[in-house]
Amino acid sequence: MEKLYVNGSIHTLDAASPLVSALAAVDGRIVAIGTEAEVRAAVSPAAEVVDLGGRTVTPAFSDTHMHLLSYVGSKREVDLSAVHSVEELIAACRAALAAGQLANGWLMGRAWNQNGWSVPRIPDRHDLDQISREVPIALSRACYHVICINTRAIELLGLSAACDGVLREDECSCLSAIETEPTADALESMIQEGCGDLLKNGITCVHTDDFGDAGHYEPVYSAYRRLAETGKLPVRIVQQCRFGEPEKLKQFLADGRFYGETHGHYRLGEHKLLLDGSLGARTSYMRKPYADDPSTQGIPLFTEESLYELTRISHAAGFPIAAHAIGDGALEMLLNTVARLQAESPRPDPRHGVVHCQITDEAQLKRIAQLGMQAYVQPIFVRADQHITEARVGAQLAKTSYAWKTLLGLGINISGGSDCPVEPFDLLPNLACAVTRTDPTMPGAKPWHPEQCLSVEEAVRVFTQGAAYASFEENERGTLSVGKVADFAVLSRDIFTIDPNEIGSSRVEMTVVDGEIAWEK
Repeated sequence: MEKLYVNGSIHTLDAASPLVSALAAVDGRIVAIGTEAEVRAAVSPAAEVVDLGGRTVTPAFSDTHMHLLSYVGSKREVDLSAVHSVEELIAACRAALAAGQLANGWLMGRAWNQNGWSVPRIPDRHDLDQISREVPIALSRACYHVICINTRAIELLGLSAACDGVLREDECSCLSAIETEPTADALESMIQEGCGDLLKNGITCVHTDDFGDAGHYEPVYSAYRRLAETGKLPVRIVQQCRFGEPEKLKQFLADGRFYGETHGHYRLGEHKLLLDGSLGARTSYMRKPYADDPSTQGIPLFTEESLYELTRISHAAGFPIAAHAIGDGALEMLLNTVARLQAESPRPDPRHGVVHCQITDEAQLKRIAQLGMQAYVQPIFVRADQHITEARVGAQLAKTSYAWKTLLGLGINISGGSDCPVEPFDLLPNLACAVTRTDPTMPGAKPWHPEQCLSVEEAVRVFTQGAAYASFEENERGTLSVGKVADFAVLSRDIFTIDPNEIGSSRVEMTVVDGEIAWEK
């Protein structure tokens, strides 16, 4: 199939031809970029022509850290992101209960965040009992590292009567007892629903953590593979393979799975790990006690030795490590582990990485570079976290945290993600946060640590070229260059010239995958 896209303002991110007006694709790959006359010469007169109407084009976006199946599931839960108090949370859940919004007999909710409330306390069983004492209730904090449950849920889960109804980190795993495994058809339907939403946002590739905690990966793997092999997977999926126990990882490898295993648009990606919790819940693991709560340093989910015993398996098998580490204590553990792995069994360019990379000091940033690691960052997080970080960790450490410009200056590859459903995967507001470092709900506010702001082009690269590098696919996608796949997004506005504060309100109007229009407004 031959396709010509003409009359556009096409930002290729290719240094040889950074801005062109036309692009030609044949059988899904770019065969020419340049003027309309130049690209017409690369295809036959029968090529289909699409007029871009002068609109801005960028390489298609990628989201290198999200949870696609969890996102689709979250659409069925009570959205509590807009509540501003425990009282509003109770009222919203009562309304949902009255409307019959139940799942398997439970009232499930998500996305509450006490840090923005006038009384910033975490709801407990007594609060949720005011919603109902008959219907079991589970409400996940925005970070998903804390879940609140009511007395009925405590009883059904067989927890101690002394439980206050606030579950943190591994304690949340008890809720797996109420989960029902979707059928194969249901899984495929969920995947396709999620992919349809991604395309509306110009996203054609995601790194998604879908295996969960149980290590029972086959249903998810098989559903994605079936869709991919039958041409029904419109988005490129890099599957983050989460295994927290050595035996489950060994079984995965014994089953013949390997890094980069590819079936159409489905590809097995990095070994995903959770090393700590979230800053907002004070469960991210710090080297020193929290400045605003000296009673805790957060919750480490591994010891350094147990982390080493697990990751030496993936390191030896050629799987890059992508470890969730928000606190500087968790990051230190990861850096020490990667240094040990490379010293004992050196691998060229392993591309191990830190997911989030939020609370850091200068020495740790330099060690990331020295170890050849990469960072999977979520710029959208500064929208809320800028209001709590200094209180949590102190002004000195906050100054060297969320340090994207410093990371780039050290030569570290950074790729952008949303951690959806923690945050929406609408990447233009996310990209805008990388550029402005402001909270858009506070007009006129100054950037938070403006020395760490990225340029628009740098931010676009984080969600395109940097993302391709994250999965060793920089020669396949990430820029609009001859020979690469023809994946790109057509935008409603020129984000390179408008006021950066308006980038977040721009919209995707067309998404192209393999040279074909996959979605159009």
